[in-house]
Amino acid sequence: MKFDRKAFEVSGDYVFYPYNGERRFVGRFKYSKSPFTKAKFIKELVANHTQDDYFTQVSPYGNKAPLDILREKNEDWYFGIIEAFCGKDARKFLNGAA
Repeated sequence: MKFDRKAFEVSGDYVFYPYNGERRFVGRFKYSKSPFTKAKFIKELVANHTQDDYFTQVSPYGNKAPLDILREKNEDWYFGIIEAFCGKDARKFLNGAA
């Protein structure tokens, strides 16, 4: 089942979503200067992920961090945001090339 953008609940730095009768953790956005904002994260989550796909992978039931799940499925989105924030050499830097 796809995510419903209207069902997300924002509580301070935290984002939650109702899933299988539970209020489930989606992500925490504690750094105001981060290139990954709540809006960008939720937009990508709604566009390219299903509820089952995401919630089976994210902690505490899965073992992945929220941003890792989105990055693994759409690296172009991830590196596009990093490059827009840091500059064109970000992909080389993050992949370990000198």
